[in-house]
Amino acid sequence: METTMGARWGMPAFGLLLGVLLFAASAIGGQPVVGIGMFAVMAIYSLVLVAFGGRSEIIGVLRGQPVDERLAGFNLVATAVAGLAAILVALGGFVWQIAHRQSGTDFAVVAAVAGIGYLVALVWLRWRD
Repeated sequence: METTMGARWGMPAFGLLLGVLLFAASAIGGQPVVGIGMFAVMAIYSLVLVAFGGRSEIIGVLRGQPVDERLAGFNLVATAVAGLAAILVALGGFVWQIAHRQSGTDFAVVAAVAGIGYLVALVWLRWRD
């Protein structure tokens, strides 16, 4: 499989950009040490993508370059599992907060966005078919 320069560096560059944004937000919020830690995590992630991208099929998937349909399918299922886990945490957090007489609004918004996103994707995929 041929790898273009943009495909090789796209996700690592995005990881570094996200690290810079996380650091900036944390520094603005008065916690620059936390921001340095978040940037370090994203920088290490980006370094791993570059260093091992050509040697590992899994790193290729993380870079958005699965080498075959089987790995693309794994990526799709893993994304669905991660999304389900996030939705369950949002719903669980909502229930926990309302059980403790708090609003739960933050968790409800995340769960609502996930549900609406799912419905929009489902309708769009059906319409496109």
